[in-house]
Amino acid sequence: MKPNVLGEEIITYCEKYFIPIDHIFEILNDQKVVPMIRGKGMEYNAVYAIKTILNSQEWITQKLNLSAQPGHLDQDISITHRRSGIIVTVESKSAVRGSFHQGSPKTRIKNEPHFKVKCHRSRSNVKLAKTSNDRYHISSFDIVITNPLNCLYIGNTIGEDFEFPPENELAILYEHYNVSSITELEKASFEDWRFARPCDIAQNEFIPRTPFVKFKNDPNWMPLKEMPNILLEIVKEKRGR
Repeated sequence: MKPNVLGEEIITYCEKYFIPIDHIFEILNDQKVVPMIRGKGMEYNAVYAIKTILNSQEWITQKLNLSAQPGHLDQDISITHRRSGIIVTVESKSAVRGSFHQGSPKTRIKNEPHFKVKCHRSRSNVKLAKTSNDRYHISSFDIVITNPLNCLYIGNTIGEDFEFPPENELAILYEHYNVSSITELEKASFEDWRFARPCDIAQNEFIPRTPFVKFKNDPNWMPLKEMPNILLEIVKEKRGR
């Protein structure tokens, strides 16, 4: 989008919602607003990433902007198998901020670098969770997708800018991604999309609130290049039902 067109749309948006345009960036940078914007941005980035590995002649990938109806979940992304018309639903979830851990003999994931994914419902739809509180049932969606980016940022910081752990703590990730700076590490982790099937990470048919993801050789969280094969498996299962 050209800068002048973007500027005009921002002005129109502010006028529509009576937002003082002189303070638009103060509003956008508010600590209560940024997480919501980043979460919505992740949904669109996930769509772009998925489209790069799927054959558009075989699959239709769409970002859904539907508002959740009573008794139904809001859905992030749909992937439609063109030949059968079967739809696979995808939920994008960010990593838990500050959840990167090198792993030690005392941690739950021992001696392996890992992070957590924020895989629970938002406060606005907790009432749909029934007896599981804010956890998702395995039937809520077919695939969950994430990347490690958010795990690099320290949580509960005071300033507006993101803060990182000391570089010696991140050394294992510098080596893992073969990078040499924080900027390169951010880019590499942003592009490191992983996905899982809910049935593979669930406990008693409900997804843990913050499941763990290993940076290397995780049996449940697969790299995006594996998605076409898994999508076909899901389509076959749905057709069989």
